[in-house]
Amino acid sequence: QIWTRVRDRRDAMSEYKLRADCKGHEDDVRGVAVCAADVFATCSRDKTVRVWREAIGGVGFACSTVCVGHESFVTALAFAPNASAVVSGGRDRTLVAWDPASGETRATMRGHALDVTAVCVLCDGRVVSGSMDKSIKIFDPSKSFECVETFVNAHDSSVLALVALPDAFGGGFLSGSADATIRAWKNAIAAGDGAVFGRHADTVRGLSLNATLNLVLSASHDTTARAWTPAGDVAATYRGHSALVYAVASSACGNRVVTGSEDDTARLWLASSGVCAQVIPHPGCVWSVAYLPPPPGGGGAGGEDSLGDLVTCCADGSVRVWSASPDRFDAEAAESLDEFLEQRREERAARSLADAQSKLKLEPPSALTAPGDRDGATKVVKEEGGAIAAYSWSSAGATWERLGEVTGVGDGAGKKTHAGQEYDYVFDVDFKDGAPPLKLPFNDGDNPYAAAEQFLETSGLPMEYREQVVNFIVQNVGSANVAQGANVDPFTGAGAYAPGGTPTGAFGAGGGAYGGSHDPFTGSGAYVPSTPTAAANPNPNPKPKYLPMRTPVAFETAKYDGILRKLSEFGAEEGAAGEVAAACNGGDPPGASSIAALTTYLESWPVDKLFPLLDLCRMAALRGDAAGVSREVASAMAAACARSVAEAPRLPANLLTAGRLFCNAFRHEVARDAFALRASEILDGLAAAASPDAKTPARLALATAVLNVSTRVHASSDAAAECAPRAVSVGAELLLSCPADDDDARFRTLVALAQIASDGGAECKTLAKDLGLGDVAEALRVSGGSERVRDAAGDLKLAMSR
Repeated sequence: QIWTRVRDRRDAMSEYKLRADCKGHEDDVRGVAVCAADVFATCSRDKTVRVWREAIGGVGFACSTVCVGHESFVTALAFAPNASAVVSGGRDRTLVAWDPASGETRATMRGHALDVTAVCVLCDGRVVSGSMDKSIKIFDPSKSFECVETFVNAHDSSVLALVALPDAFGGGFLSGSADATIRAWKNAIAAGDGAVFGRHADTVRGLSLNATLNLVLSASHDTTARAWTPAGDVAATYRGHSALVYAVASSACGNRVVTGSEDDTARLWLASSGVCAQVIPHPGCVWSVAYLPPPPGGGGAGGEDSLGDLVTCCADGSVRVWSASPDRFDAEAAESLDEFLEQRREERAARSLADAQSKLKLEPPSALTAPGDRDGATKVVKEEGGAIAAYSWSSAGATWERLGEVTGVGDGAGKKTHAGQEYDYVFDVDFKDGAPPLKLPFNDGDNPYAAAEQFLETSGLPMEYREQVVNFIVQNVGSANVAQGANVDPFTGAGAYAPGGTPTGAFGAGGGAYGGSHDPFTGSGAYVPSTPTAAANPNPNPKPKYLPMRTPVAFETAKYDGILRKLSEFGAEEGAAGEVAAACNGGDPPGASSIAALTTYLESWPVDKLFPLLDLCRMAALRGDAAGVSREVASAMAAACARSVAEAPRLPANLLTAGRLFCNAFRHEVARDAFALRASEILDGLAAAASPDAKTPARLALATAVLNVSTRVHASSDAAAECAPRAVSVGAELLLSCPADDDDARFRTLVALAQIASDGGAECKTLAKDLGLGDVAEALRVSGGSERVRDAAGDLKLAMSR
């Protein structure tokens, strides 16, 4: 114990500073795997894995290899030393083993039904993967990476973390899940596979080892990290983060623990005591962290070199290496980062100011001529002289009573400090003329009644003022009210054959911008308490604005001349294609020979010629029997649709026409049933439209496809309902990558996800939470650009909370 205290004091003097700012990824960096003392790999939402090596002279790190092959976000990474390979897992439901020197694919592992979210490598070289489908799989490199074992429903929710165990722990591995448990597998000490090793209060997001101290480390959404003994007892708890903790790692010497969090910091802790030794600010969420082994010859029992350098992966797309050795500091890079952080702070302050000001709903003096809707109701009025004052409705006196002036809303930036603690808001309260203002602190998510009572008690004011304080807080911070009474209207699309057109209609209008991740609001205000009022009810019963959504949305217009010309160019019989087109356009049903020809084309044409055929089928699906769409024809349409987005070459034209055909199939029962059987397969192919470089019409078709799936989730017997989890995953990917100006796609995706969260049961709701949709919905609800996007985000937030 004496040695531990001495070691902790010595470690506390070693401060990490920036060594290298590694740029190359084009999106959030989600994972890191250490390959050697001077080599590590990272993975990103940009679909790549990058290998970084120490630059000549040890001045920094440079990207030596880029591994390209995943079709969606790459979110999990591990190093397999026995095979000298880097293994990655992603949203495309695959794992890939890469050669870190060449970037070539050594093996692709398949089998998961949803996103691969965790990967680790056992001592014998076998690869273990965890997924949002709640399963764990083991792949054996000695058998060409064949899946040799599967634990179905390993957890009650998504498997989000894995760590291999050494012999001291009984071998095998541990898994962490959104069900808040850590479970042991293939372990000689545990009671059996799936035995609970430990629990957090919320989702377990990260697992790692402190091999020197013989501890398991875990990171959780409950804002803590913990150290566990081999018996599953908590040895230390690392508290201090203000948001979800995503990752945790230990230094090679075991003295230090590092965590990464959504609060935009990495924190270094003294491993044994749990004391926070250093806070390292970042420009965004810190998704993953790792310690590099100390350099050769640096192994003493407490020096800076024995700690090893630190790697952090950030949401701004940068990988940063930090060192405790002054000779490895990069002063220029550190100065540049400090300037960037200051710029981000100023931007957040500006957003906070704008948000706080927007929350203050100013009304003209004429608003005081109408009675309040309840006793204690408040209004903030801009008076004739320009002053802004708060008023409270008194039912007893049937009048609006002036509470006092509101001043300085949004004058602050970032968190406010009061009595040694940080708050989102600190309001100035002018209780008595000539006396200093009192301070009313409040945090987003706090109970306004508790905050009001604490303020009155601390200030020595009567509790009779409680309702007025509560109403003032709700008025200035923002209530949970959601606009009611609007219904979702289906729309039609106006197509220009290129091969498609631009949809129009009530559901497709508008524009907006999304300001990034949600930041707390700050500001100060003042009010003067007056006559106490009776109790009020500040808890409205919010209702969704756009739910339930039960009517599929279709793309109903086409330019048949362009379709027929392209079909003729590709060798279709002019008469057969013309008959089907005429039927789609309101003419007589096509003859049997024309339908037979159409079916033959669907089954035999190569992928690069399918897009005009799919476009014609899109219109035929709307007419159903009148266009000759029988069950056999609908099945051929669905098969061709799936083939067009799964097989190479993957043409943008196929992505668009297949997406629109899938949408329109939901308007006709026979077609819908046929496409529902292939819904997951088709959604997988259409997910390519969620990439940042996808065309706007294709992205809109994908959003509409997810929306139409959501209209069937309530019908549990419907085959389309079975792909609800996949629709959530694809919808989340689309929402996260959707450009700020694509208001239509964002709106439809939000409504779709809200409907699935409402109808899809606990599994879909938990999956949505695991994917971070709650935070995205809250950010869009507050600053989502157009009113309909904000309202739809509110619907999603509401659906996930019930």
